[in-house]
Amino acid sequence: MEAATWTYLAGERFLWLAAAATLAGLVRGFSGFGAAMIFLPLAGIVIRPEVAVPLLFVADNLATLHITLPSLRRCCWAEILPLAAGATVTIPFGVALLVSIDPEAMRWGISLLILLAVAVLASGWRLQRTLPLAGTAAVGGLTGLAGGAASLYGPPLILFWLGGRSGAVQVRDNIYAIFGLLSVVAGIAQWLNGLLTLPVLREALTLLPVYVLGTLAGSRLFRGASDGLYRLLALGLCALAALAALPLWERL
Repeated sequence: MEAATWTYLAGERFLWLAAAATLAGLVRGFSGFGAAMIFLPLAGIVIRPEVAVPLLFVADNLATLHITLPSLRRCCWAEILPLAAGATVTIPFGVALLVSIDPEAMRWGISLLILLAVAVLASGWRLQRTLPLAGTAAVGGLTGLAGGAASLYGPPLILFWLGGRSGAVQVRDNIYAIFGLLSVVAGIAQWLNGLLTLPVLREALTLLPVYVLGTLAGSRLFRGASDGLYRLLALGLCALAALAALPLWERL
């Protein structure tokens, strides 16, 4: 990358990125997901996506390590493993779809499916029985496709768990655990594509303090939240992500 790429951490652009990182950390600390939905659109105003994505990747994994590691002990591995396996298989296919199929049609399809799922869950519907192994892996596969094609990893997972009987604490632990596992796959992919570099690490460390403050504040808010409030805010974030991904806004 050119050296000029890394001159953004100065003045107003640094303040903008710091504010975006703080807000993204707040959402991530509370819900366990949603940081990319906040940071990437805001950061994209002042830096290129190929800089913003690895920047958030490094900052997020460093800032949430203290939450991810305990979550790996408390998560539901019977669901995490088939979900992670399904997502790992389909992430490359999602990326392939992104570059080979009309991206606008892909975003319309994914966003509308997520909005439909949000509407169903908001009505009070829940799964009446646990999905079989193949069904859980299929949800993971959808997660990989949505993530690879439109960077929407979180919504399929959160909708899957909110449709079950798990409480907010268990859902949040599961989200942190599977994101931790999938970050290994994402990190390898970014490294192979030349996105993870020493300059990225240096600038991520510069933003890390404010991102950590955001996650700590979000975690503190989560401790006082009921299952009902968590469910409401999580569904709201999924709906917001789907709406923000609609190609409709590019025409305005």
